[in-house]
Amino acid sequence: MFPIAPIAITRQNSEDFHIKDIGTIPAGTSVTVDIYKLHFDPDLWGPVDPHVFHPERFATKRHPMAWIPFGAGPRNCVCMRFALTELKLILVRLLKTYSIINCGEQTQKPFENLSEYLVIKPDQVIIRLQRRDEHHE
Repeated sequence: MFPIAPIAITRQNSEDFHIKDIGTIPAGTSVTVDIYKLHFDPDLWGPVDPHVFHPERFATKRHPMAWIPFGAGPRNCVCMRFALTELKLILVRLLKTYSIINCGEQTQKPFENLSEYLVIKPDQVIIRLQRRDEHHE
């Protein structure tokens, strides 16, 4: 949802093209995609608020360009496969050792105070972990 380099997807069009309700974009124009806006667009990700975690939304087939955290086409991120594999391995390792404990409303509120310079990230993330080998009654 928060792409690493949201400004990296800029292309220069090789021919004129028309966008409905906007007009014709002449050849040679640099076009930049607002990835953050795309990833939180309610028209693409509704009917549930896109800022709310709702895993069932991925059961619906969406436009292939609705979620492009690594870019798209022949110039997408060269490390996409590595990053996704690394992420899966980290999650497996983390969840093998720890259980995620609910902290109430603190962990369920949406992210606030997003920093948007080069990397879009929240200022604060609250999560509580408990080692799986610790037994609490």
